[in-house]
Amino acid sequence: MRKDWFYRLLFSYLPIVFMIGLSLLLLSYLTLNEMSKRSAVKASDYLAQTVIQAIDEALQVIDDSMYREIESNETIHQFFQPLPPVQRQHSDYQTVAALKKIMTENELIDSVYLYRVSDQMVLTQSTLIGIDGFGDKEFIGRMIGTLKPFVWEGRRSYSEHPSEERKNVISLAKFVNLTNRSLLVVNVSPERLNKLIQRMSKSELNFIELVNSDNSVIASNYLAEHASTNGSPGTPQSGKLLSKATSEYTGWSVRSGVYKNGILEWVSSLFYLWVAFGFIVIALAVIWLVYVTRRNYRPIQTIANRIADYSRQKRQELKQDNGTDEFNYIASAIEELLDRSSVLQEENDENLVYRKRQTFLNLLDGHTIGRGKSWTDEMERFGMSASVGAILVAVVEIDRFTDFTNRYNRGDQQLLKFVLSSVNRELADSEKIQAWSEWLNPRQMAILYVMENPAGAETEIRLLCEKLRAWVEHNQSFTITIGIGACEKGMEYVQKSYASAVNALTYKSSLGTNRLIGSDNLESVPQVEMFKQLQNIRAICQAFRFGEGVWENHFRGLIGNFRGQLFSLEDLRSMLNYLVFHLHKEIIELPAEFQEIWNDDIHGRLIAAVSRIETLDESCVEFEQVLREAFEQMQELREGKNNHQIILKVKQYISEHVADPDMSLNHLSDEFGLKPGYLSRLFKEEFGENFTEYVARERMNKAMAILKGNSSVTVQDIATAVGYTNSLTFIRTFKKYTGTTPGNYRKELSQ
Repeated sequence: MRKDWFYRLLFSYLPIVFMIGLSLLLLSYLTLNEMSKRSAVKASDYLAQTVIQAIDEALQVIDDSMYREIESNETIHQFFQPLPPVQRQHSDYQTVAALKKIMTENELIDSVYLYRVSDQMVLTQSTLIGIDGFGDKEFIGRMIGTLKPFVWEGRRSYSEHPSEERKNVISLAKFVNLTNRSLLVVNVSPERLNKLIQRMSKSELNFIELVNSDNSVIASNYLAEHASTNGSPGTPQSGKLLSKATSEYTGWSVRSGVYKNGILEWVSSLFYLWVAFGFIVIALAVIWLVYVTRRNYRPIQTIANRIADYSRQKRQELKQDNGTDEFNYIASAIEELLDRSSVLQEENDENLVYRKRQTFLNLLDGHTIGRGKSWTDEMERFGMSASVGAILVAVVEIDRFTDFTNRYNRGDQQLLKFVLSSVNRELADSEKIQAWSEWLNPRQMAILYVMENPAGAETEIRLLCEKLRAWVEHNQSFTITIGIGACEKGMEYVQKSYASAVNALTYKSSLGTNRLIGSDNLESVPQVEMFKQLQNIRAICQAFRFGEGVWENHFRGLIGNFRGQLFSLEDLRSMLNYLVFHLHKEIIELPAEFQEIWNDDIHGRLIAAVSRIETLDESCVEFEQVLREAFEQMQELREGKNNHQIILKVKQYISEHVADPDMSLNHLSDEFGLKPGYLSRLFKEEFGENFTEYVARERMNKAMAILKGNSSVTVQDIATAVGYTNSLTFIRTFKKYTGTTPGNYRKELSQ
């Protein structure tokens, strides 16, 4: 089938497209060129200001240096003083050294000399010569004879001896002695100014020149490379002046501009003419477009008329009303077809998502996977290759998930999780690693990494996971911890790798968040022994109950025992729940006002804190803060009672005389002049236990301290040290208090 009408349309509209396109390109180029010219003027003005400021600063430094030398340099002053011949020669040597020092301190200075009027001698850095034999005597004569203030002289020629080749310099003279008009003259090298200007403008498209008030060039960037052979300044071949900056200090000016490009300059000069021409071309193209469209529409109009005739005949059959033209009829049919296709595609995509997720979960659960062509097709449909050399499952968990849910609403959470999945996929694609990820629950995402080559697979995947962790840390306001599973060699081991990743992640409470955790991390850290922490928990609870501030030390000791050891989040929460449980048991033994503080606020806050914690540091900070707040409230209650000071003294006495076997209520009654019944009631109100229980607890605490500190002391000696005359009574009391005998307790400590 020939496409004559297609080519007819094509060749009808292509010239119009080219004409409009070229016109727009021309207008765009001219507009950009005009903008660049204005930017160049601004840049040139800024550059001129910068250069003149730099030159002024450099010359001002020399000017200030001359004033300083004239005012304070005794060596230079001595040169102009009348001296005997012997001293004169030595003074001249010193003055030459001073002149050389002036030159070395400023790289722009080419030469320095002094003129002494008394004997008409000139001293340079290399010679002492009479004025008649000096090559710059005309300049000296002009300076001595002028009545105007000395300023920087423009470019002039200079030589020490008339026979030497003269070179260009810029000079500044100053009177050293106003009485006899002796001079200090400094000559600056224009070539060094050229280099200074060249360093500030390295572009080969710009020229910068320093000129005096007569517009004579003193220095420029092009003179640094293109100075004429006779030493006179050259000029740019052709350039356009863009800006000029004049110095208030020297009266000189810096002129800045660009070298001209003949054709471009001519085109730019006719900017508005070219713009008008472009609009005329576009207008002609539009007229041509309308004409060609009308001509090419005739065949379409003929077809439309035929369709209209057919539609009138078949309107009832096609169920088309009078208000619908043939194009709307065709369009509605196409739209209906597209709608049906779109719905089917969406349903298929949605089913594919659920199917892919279910297949992924089946792999993690260890369900049997298929083989053969159906399995290969299924994996390819999911975007995965069926060729497997090594697999590794990683589980990503959002740290501090409670804070995450509080900070973001549900929509933002879903968006951030999608971003996390997408970043993981992009990182994996960049490393040529296949990655299949699904969110298992609101806080955990499992990732199945598949590599065709098993060599070095685990190392590469670990590096990829570290990149993902680092990206989240630097680009999001939350962090993640990644559990790394074992690297296996087939899809049938996905469940095994997943199980090891989940197991590794359970230990992030001890190993920390915002990191990678693998099985190698678990092997290098000792497992915490929960049983050994029970004594610390008991000490915390009892000290807290009895208002002893030492509970904080016991609590920090408990946390310190966990540091550096391996424990799971479940271990940490179990330990803290056990602590809350025993604290509750101790508090309910106290009077009602203490229980009220505990039940109204503290108990609930501690339980809520247990459910939120993820790491040991979090539990340490929040738990200690809540307990300290409760302790302070209870202490205020105790101190508000009249008998608080009395009971503190009694408590101190018991602690100091715990070894006394005669310790009793009657003994304390005699010691403090209180009735035994009153003392017993005070103990019950203050500590929630009777006197006998309190003394027994104090004695057992001391006994445990002795057992911890000295492994060789006998049970009888310990019993005597804590106020028991009978060791059997001591052993029974110790076992009742701790659940074990002193001997077994000592063995547990040694283990």
